[in-house]
Amino acid sequence: MARNPDPIIPTRQSLLGRLKDWGDQSSWQDFFNTYWKLIYGVAVKSGLSDAEAQDAVQETVIAVAKKMPAFQYDSTRGTFKAWLMQITRRRII
Repeated sequence: MARNPDPIIPTRQSLLGRLKDWGDQSSWQDFFNTYWKLIYGVAVKSGLSDAEAQDAVQETVIAVAKKMPAFQYDSTRGTFKAWLMQITRRRII
């Protein structure tokens, strides 16, 4: 069953492109500010405590950072948020 994790957060392809540069602190802060509540909310709804959910956010952002240099956004293969939620769920498990 495909669900849109949060239709309110638009995927900005320009931001995704800038995230390929680990040193772009401003873009990574923008990414974190945009998506941390979504990741945290999924973690809490999955039954994690506050501290565990915060760890899941941190681990998810680290996993995304490691994958971004090779990441190629292709909307025909799925949404960025669906990919992000897949990574989040793996961290929760």
